[in-house]
Amino acid sequence: MRMKVLGCYGTEFLQFKSCGFLLDRSVMLDAGAIVSTLKLEEQREVRKIFITHAHLDHIKDIFFLANNLFEEAGQGLRIYSTEGIVRSLKEHFINGIICPDFTAIPQQDGYLLEFEAIQEGAFYPLSHGISMRAERVDHTIEAVGYIIRCDHGHIVYTGDTGPTDHIWKVCNTLDNLLAVFIECSFPNELQELATLCGHLTPQTMAQELEKLKDKDYPIFVFHMKPQYLKAIEEEINALGNERISILTQGEEIKL
Repeated sequence: MRMKVLGCYGTEFLQFKSCGFLLDRSVMLDAGAIVSTLKLEEQREVRKIFITHAHLDHIKDIFFLANNLFEEAGQGLRIYSTEGIVRSLKEHFINGIICPDFTAIPQQDGYLLEFEAIQEGAFYPLSHGISMRAERVDHTIEAVGYIIRCDHGHIVYTGDTGPTDHIWKVCNTLDNLLAVFIECSFPNELQELATLCGHLTPQTMAQELEKLKDKDYPIFVFHMKPQYLKAIEEEINALGNERISILTQGEEIKL
């Protein structure tokens, strides 16, 4: 399985893009960066998007991608998340006011955009032996991370979260943890703000990683606020954990 980093930051300006991770060319984790990175022919291959929560920086490119696929025949775009998150997307985003109601536009095999609520804690099969499982995390609104299962192990993607416990407890029951993708939004000096906003700093990120019983896997950090990137990098490097690396846009990771 390959993961391409289309965007990995906690906001957007200039070259910095919000979070969007492309799995094997057709599945997205979050939708903060799709259309500004992929060519149109690459966008046409994206068919499934798994959303962690309903904040705009993680969902905005659903609108632009759907616009770009108006004339595409065949299978539409399917959006997955838990029932509460799907409800928020329908009521507050794809609602015919903020965005057109793409779910009412027919295509050959259904509609341009369709939502599917998935059950937390259950693996949802994708293709080629890959499946996805949502597990709750602690943010300012309802949010989940995802556990990706492939033939040779599991990958964890936290989405946006502050200090949390549930997803780590689940991870400690899994065999062969291959990688952890964990957010880190603010430097340590802004710990109070990070706590208020439901995010992590290098010091709280390190505390979260200690909750995992297994330690032999790479750790990839995302969702850094670009204006604090240098301070975050310095504080993560000061942890002295060689398994931790900070993601960059355009990076492609083989898992």
